[in-house]
Amino acid sequence: MNRNVLKLPFILGVPPDWICPTCTRGVLRIKKASFFKEERYGSRNRSQKDWDPEWIEYVYSCLLICTNDQCQEVVANTGIGSLNLDCYEDENGKWVQEYHDLFRPKFFEPHLILLDIPEKCPESVSSPLHESFTLFFSVPNAASNNVRIAIEELLTHLKVKRFNIIKGKRRFISLHQRIYLLPPKYAHLKDLILAIKWLGNSGSHGNGDAKGVITMDDVMDSYDLIEHILHEIYAPKTKKLVALAKKVNKRKGRMKVLSLPF
Repeated sequence: MNRNVLKLPFILGVPPDWICPTCTRGVLRIKKASFFKEERYGSRNRSQKDWDPEWIEYVYSCLLICTNDQCQEVVANTGIGSLNLDCYEDENGKWVQEYHDLFRPKFFEPHLILLDIPEKCPESVSSPLHESFTLFFSVPNAASNNVRIAIEELLTHLKVKRFNIIKGKRRFISLHQRIYLLPPKYAHLKDLILAIKWLGNSGSHGNGDAKGVITMDDVMDSYDLIEHILHEIYAPKTKKLVALAKKVNKRKGRMKVLSLPF
């Protein structure tokens, strides 16, 4: 995951390398003549009274096309923009000030895939993650909370009980308690899952940074953690390597040694 590609604004002539959500090999490029921007109502009104470049606000929309010739998926994209002052020294040693547009995406359809979900991951776990990807650019708090939901579903899939029966009534067990009920096989993942739980709680209650805001980096921290967890459970590399070693060892007696020209 390239964090800068996801969280930094872009200049129209230099689009980010967003990975195609369909083939995951090509990158998305803005379709020629599909990009439109308009200044927002409040921005236009201020401009008429006492214009300041920093007040400029846009909304934009465009179509993105996958560069992979075997795919060429079409993705709808919309977002916001602003005017940015760029200062630099020219070849004559003079300082130059130029304004240029910066744009931030808010929505993709189909949404980008922001982490590698193993094929064997159950839909009950992957579904809230896809919902999180949809919300990532526009509502990071909600995106973070959806990763927390995925963790709840993961524990359920791993047979961690969700409630106790007390006096004939169901009493739901908190996520924190459920994490500590993980089977010994997955005990090494407890700290990772607990970290996601804290980030998810911040997303639910809006108590992230000092201003009470969950940042994109917070959400991407959750993505990094859950990606590792899912691969440990549903696509462990050690098992793949063991299987490869067995395959090589089995073929060893039949392998021919090539005579090299030296």
